[in-house]
Amino acid sequence: MSEQHIYLIAQLFGFFSFAIGLFAFYQKQDTKLKLWMAGLCLVNTLHFLLLNSFSSAFCAMVSMIRNLITIKVRSRRVMMVFMLFSITGFFSIQRSSEALGVMGMCVGTYSLFMLDGIKLRLGLLTGSLLWLGNNIALGSIGGSLLEACSASMNAVTLYRLYSDKKALVVDTDLVK
Repeated sequence: MSEQHIYLIAQLFGFFSFAIGLFAFYQKQDTKLKLWMAGLCLVNTLHFLLLNSFSSAFCAMVSMIRNLITIKVRSRRVMMVFMLFSITGFFSIQRSSEALGVMGMCVGTYSLFMLDGIKLRLGLLTGSLLWLGNNIALGSIGGSLLEACSASMNAVTLYRLYSDKKALVVDTDLVK
């Protein structure tokens, strides 16, 4: 198969990730968000392998496992294991821009294990922006669209969560 065909297949996986990501970041429930993000990471692993970005593929695969584990486990010790895996991603970097993806994975790991609600979404927004830089540098069209839209949708969901929280405070003030 020619390099051009492999590149086109990689971009198709990127666009599939894009679609999954749009749905994932619209979720208000943390568990649903994490499940959809795990599926997104699986597709991204294939996408990055086809783009010959092994550190990004490694980070995506570890992120998939991490996302599934954080549904049931909230432990600093388990988080530290995933942080160590994240740090090993630095050893497979082929381009300096791939460090952004590894840093995005570290931010995501901390966020998924230690945060929830609005703080979780803020951490994921930061991770998305780091991954956006990585994807732009790799030439990942779908991945760049994914992270740009994920960041935007995450910001919208942050607003929705903040509005819900603010409305709850106003409602309880009216009851008093």
